[in-house]
Amino acid sequence: MTAFKNFLTEEASEEKLKHLEHAEDHVINAGHEGFSHAYHNLKDVHDKLTGKDNATKVTMKYDGSPSVVFGRHPETGKFFVASKSAFNKNPKINYSHEDIERNHGHAPGLVEKLKAALDHLPKVTPKKGVFQGDIMHTHHDVHESGGKVHFTPNTITYSADKNSPHGKAALRSKIGIAVHTKYNGKNLEDMKAEYAPNLDEFGLHKDVHTISTEHDTSQIDYKPQHQAKFVKHMAAAAKLHAKTGQETHDAIANHRIPLKTYINHTVRTGTKPNVDEFMAHFAKSHQKKIDSVKTASSKAAKTAAMEQDVAHVQRNRGHFERVLKMHHHLQKAKDVLANTLSSRAEFGHSISGKKSKPEGFVVVRHNRPTKIVDRAEFSAANFNKDKSL
Repeated sequence: MTAFKNFLTEEASEEKLKHLEHAEDHVINAGHEGFSHAYHNLKDVHDKLTGKDNATKVTMKYDGSPSVVFGRHPETGKFFVASKSAFNKNPKINYSHEDIERNHGHAPGLVEKLKAALDHLPKVTPKKGVFQGDIMHTHHDVHESGGKVHFTPNTITYSADKNSPHGKAALRSKIGIAVHTKYNGKNLEDMKAEYAPNLDEFGLHKDVHTISTEHDTSQIDYKPQHQAKFVKHMAAAAKLHAKTGQETHDAIANHRIPLKTYINHTVRTGTKPNVDEFMAHFAKSHQKKIDSVKTASSKAAKTAAMEQDVAHVQRNRGHFERVLKMHHHLQKAKDVLANTLSSRAEFGHSISGKKSKPEGFVVVRHNRPTKIVDRAEFSAANFNKDKSL
């Protein structure tokens, strides 16, 4: 691994990275550059855990809901709250309860959270700046049992001793929030994200339970056997990458979305990705499209598209296998880090009453965030959650 890092370089940007991605998925998203970004992210975390500091930031990923954008509007100076659509061309900006009811009245749960954010976040938010965070609880979401305080904003239940700082803050506050992003710019539409920003300018108030996303790696026990496993998988991934030509990434380029959709399917089912099952999954997806149309000509056109796509994968199965193998080794290396980072946390975590790890972590390198999540545990639980609850 040491020799490989000397010639592996990372591009300054990955144009196809449009949202927060799993580390191992970068190799699907953006070929050589994506692999490089994943590799350096993982190695930077490994280095931090072994005492070699660097500029890469490691933050806890909190499973809050909803995500809210808030702060002083850069053009009006007025405090506002909004959903993640704040940066759309026609955003729904809320300055009052009436705005919230008009813009979001179809979603009563969201209305309640946004009103709490509008009422209480100004008490701690700096006089300038726009921020984004996940709401962890409002007052009625917090309950006490067995000497602990609990709240369940989404899939994970968070717990803290009732006499701990987090326990006391959750019980007395009107809202809990984990802030993870700051936005800079002169107007909302063109603002640029700053991930894992310094939040020292935020104030303190009993009504707001502010949860820091910073994750201290200096006191984590990174066991030698886990380090060895990480190095093994990183070396295997690097060896595969070094022998992979551009033709491999070109071969999968038009099939990235179905390939990632298939990988999510394997997370749900607990199976290991392979090319044969990908082709079957791909064909099944096409078949749904075929079945959705009525005319013979439409069915024939969609059938031809299915046959063409499946035939392409079959002809290029070696390229798909190589990408899936790199993906596998990056994921295994990432899982070592996710498990190690999870060994220390400020809250207890459970899913449906069963003890779990935190949702995961976000690694920020060159102001580009990447998810470090145990997909076999959290992602599977999130995918399979009963959406009717």
